Amino acid sequence: MPDPAHELALEWLDRAEHDLRVAEYVLSMPDAPTESIGFHAQQCAEKALKGFLISRRVPFERRHDLNYLIDLCMPHEPGFGQFRAAADELTPYAVEFRYSDAPSVVSLDSARTAVAIAERVYRFVLVRLP
Repeated sequence: MPDPAHELALEWLDRAEHDLRVAEYVLSMPDAPTESIGFHAQQCAEKALKGFLISRRVPFERRHDLNYLIDLCMPHEPGFGQFRAAADELTPYAVEFRYSDAPSVVSLDSARTAVAIAERVYRFVLVRLP
């Protein structure tokens, strides 16, 4: 009999992968909208972390703070601690850069870094699902 938590976790990972693919595709565009790349990279990491938590049946609040999610993941896998600084870099893309009063323009290098971080988080979670 399939485990509903495992099935739901895989759905979250599937959506995380979709965000990663969108971020990578947009990154390849000429004159790419970098704030959109950052948003999808952040969403990839967030959904991957939430997928991990769901697989471990850990409840979480509806928040976009990646360090909050990492704190919840760490008792089940201390290796998540390696993403703390990266989470600080990605978290602002969830809200801050989505609106016209954003603090600044996102550089192409920052967008590339965001995608690389998202991919690392996604792959880290992927190999740890039961």
